[in-house]
Amino acid sequence: MYLRFEKFSHRDGQHRYLVLSLTPTLFGDWCVVQSTGPIGQPGGQERRTYCPTLDEAQSLFESTRERQVKRGFVPIPVQMGLF
Repeated sequence: MYLRFEKFSHRDGQHRYLVLSLTPTLFGDWCVVQSTGPIGQPGGQERRTYCPTLDEAQSLFESTRERQVKRGFVPIPVQMGLF
């Protein structure tokens, strides 16, 4: 799973992105990756959380998505490249 969010606040001058992804690891665990940072500027952060089962990873993914939507982030449709 892969979701991209953006937040524009002209009053505060904030233009930020957030990318959530859910991927399997080589050892059978699941990883929820949360990448955030300013749009159009260098910098950013990445947080990885490892879960032993897919159910735990999906619940963490959904709770993170809901929390970020409450903070003002809007999901952006993204088309993945073929190559």
